[in-house]
Amino acid sequence: MEKHDDTKQQKRRPFAVAFRYIWAASYFMGIGIYLATTVVVCLWLGMKFDECFDTAPKGRLFGIVIAFPAAIYSIYHNVRRFFVKKE
Repeated sequence: MEKHDDTKQQKRRPFAVAFRYIWAASYFMGIGIYLATTVVVCLWLGMKFDECFDTAPKGRLFGIVIAFPAAIYSIYHNVRRFFVKKE
């Protein structure tokens, strides 16, 4: 009976490895999408600020300058939470 369980685990193992690769790829793609979304939203808010107050490129530049550190800080905490083992 134990031999049957061993072969069953060997058959499942390639799927488990593939599942881990797919899961990791989707996790990191999600991080990229989060970064892009944050930058686009902040850039859009900067453009709206420029339209309202007629401050041509300053609002967009401010949006970009705020977007990257905010997105990287949030991604850092998300990835850190993922990789740090709880004791």
